[in-house]
Amino acid sequence: MEQTSVRRKWANWKFISFVVILIAIFVKFYVLDSHDENAPVTVALDLPQVAFRSQQEVAAVLGEGTLESYYSDEQAGCEKCPRVTYREGKVEIIYINDIADQIRLNKLSDYEFEDRIILGLLNLTENIAPKVDEKGVKTWENYQKYTQISAFSKSGDVDYILIKAKTK
Repeated sequence: MEQTSVRRKWANWKFISFVVILIAIFVKFYVLDSHDENAPVTVALDLPQVAFRSQQEVAAVLGEGTLESYYSDEQAGCEKCPRVTYREGKVEIIYINDIADQIRLNKLSDYEFEDRIILGLLNLTENIAPKVDEKGVKTWENYQKYTQISAFSKSGDVDYILIKAKTK
């Protein structure tokens, strides 16, 4: 008689453990938000290592670039500034007054259009709310030492990010 009661207790504990595991799985997949604030973020461009740097310094970080064209902007004081692409067109930089000033990060459709992810792609850790947060556009003005950071979206994912390091 004692033998059956031990087996019965063991069976009850197995059943209770099974129910607890099922509840945990249900909570994980159906209750918890899938966006974990502490999840690691992919860095697509280490912005502090690129912005405000010369072409030689940027080439040391990103590899050799390809001169695509020359950019002119009277307001920025640029008559014939080189526009160079790196990493098969993923990074595009316009050098104004011999520094990496306007930086465009392309081909980002794999990433969600969220503040933390956008800033994380640039290796920026301070999670500040954007000044402009409209459908398809997020803009940070004077984020740390950068004049403007703007992200643009297509269908809920990041399309590209434009950084103006010094010019307006």
